[in-house]
Amino acid sequence: MTRARWILIALVCASIVAIGIVVAGLTGGASEFWSGYEGALARVNGQQWWTLWVLPGLLLALIAALALGIRTAPSWAGPAYDRRRRSTFLWCGAGVLVLSVCAPVAVVAQGGLLSAHMLQHVLIGALAPLLILLAIPRAQRGTRERHRALAFVLHPAVAFAIWLGCTVAWLVPDLHHEVLARPWVWVLQQVAVFGAGIVMWAPITDRFVDPPAWFRTGAKCAYMIGVWFAGVAIANVYWFSGTPFYDSHEAGAAAFGFSALQDQANAGTVMILAHCAITFGAIAVLFFRHASERGLEQRLIEAGVPEDEVHRATFDGELVALAGRTGVAVRTRTGLD
Repeated sequence: MTRARWILIALVCASIVAIGIVVAGLTGGASEFWSGYEGALARVNGQQWWTLWVLPGLLLALIAALALGIRTAPSWAGPAYDRRRRSTFLWCGAGVLVLSVCAPVAVVAQGGLLSAHMLQHVLIGALAPLLILLAIPRAQRGTRERHRALAFVLHPAVAFAIWLGCTVAWLVPDLHHEVLARPWVWVLQQVAVFGAGIVMWAPITDRFVDPPAWFRTGAKCAYMIGVWFAGVAIANVYWFSGTPFYDSHEAGAAAFGFSALQDQANAGTVMILAHCAITFGAIAVLFFRHASERGLEQRLIEAGVPEDEVHRATFDGELVALAGRTGVAVRTRTGLD
């Protein structure tokens, strides 16, 4: 990226922070995190929760830098339809991140409601990373050999372990209390959870480095089942423990009329619903994409395209473009003519 682009990104980020402070001042909101748990809880108790908005300048600047950095990268050169598709994913992902840290859910979560915190965790750590990755081109063949350190981190087994370790670590009660008590730990958690989500989704979406040869549709579905199982396991612990784990969330739950144990069970429900939707949605997409690709591969081979070229186009995500160049129909009609 050129120096001029970095300067542009810095100016835009500074402008976003300045606008956020002005808007917060005009609306009576907050231009930064309130002083930890007690300040946020006082806001939750004092106002209707849906009127609570916060504009954390640092997180907004990080989101803006991420979005503009991706948008101005050289990899955005390509067909107009491809740029439009990737741009849609990018701004949807950035929008999810902004709503996660600015909307009332962020204030309620910082105020101590565990189920709201879990919802924010899911948005930042699962949905937003997937959308952001879909805005980035798939890795080309050979990147695994050229970037061995990155390939190690994004190996499916290592990536899964990093994601699971990060998820469990931030749920440890003592560390979780620090998230509520110290705004800088809160920011660190958001960044870490988003990063872990990127690592978790990268092998599934074939981003940054090409996946191992064995990590195809069946293995990816098994990987997603592992993600689902981890979420279900945590949810079951929350549901059936019979003991609230987080003393720090008792006051926040009481502010909304819940006991700490009810709030913990609600957090488990949020997690399992999110993991079911994410896991089985991803498996459905993988299955139907695999079926569609196999059919198109067969039609291209029957049309005389070399088999190696067809398989290379599938790996690089260029199968539809290859069909367009060779005049082979991407879709066929079903039924009798």
